[in-house]
Amino acid sequence: MSPESIITEALGRYERILVSYAKEITGDLESARDAVQETFLRLSRQDVVALEPRLRPWLFLVCRNCALDHRRKIVRFSTEPIEDMDFASSEAGPDHRAIAEEDAGRLRELVAGLPRQQRELIKLKFEAGLSYKEMAEALKTSVSTVGVQLHDAVKTLRRQWLAENSDILPT
Repeated sequence: MSPESIITEALGRYERILVSYAKEITGDLESARDAVQETFLRLSRQDVVALEPRLRPWLFLVCRNCALDHRRKIVRFSTEPIEDMDFASSEAGPDHRAIAEEDAGRLRELVAGLPRQQRELIKLKFEAGLSYKEMAEALKTSVSTVGVQLHDAVKTLRRQWLAENSDILPT
């Protein structure tokens, strides 16, 4: 595969999720888009063929660094929940879709209440689909740290969710 085709495929495959990820860090869409543009510009300067086996974690690492740079420049922090998460199946009836959308909205609020590092891990795992190893590479930390922090985040979310929905649980 040629370097150009690798970059084109990566752009098509990862641009949307990278923008969403960068928006969580920068707090605004334009800065997020700038960070992703800078990420792909940097990719074009790399030996893309050699980088291809670890391209996904590399993209998230560079995008994270670019987004942090943008955030430092504009000194704004995101308080918005994770976006573009569609939990409502189009095949379900309107009542089921409405409940699923309400639940998804509440889950976004709970995720938004997590510490920044845990929000990042949730986004990388459940939106980007990165493995623990890829997340560790992207965040420049150990796989065990990723595992512990992600476990803590999910445990916190589960506890909060169950506390709010204990009335609907069977006894």
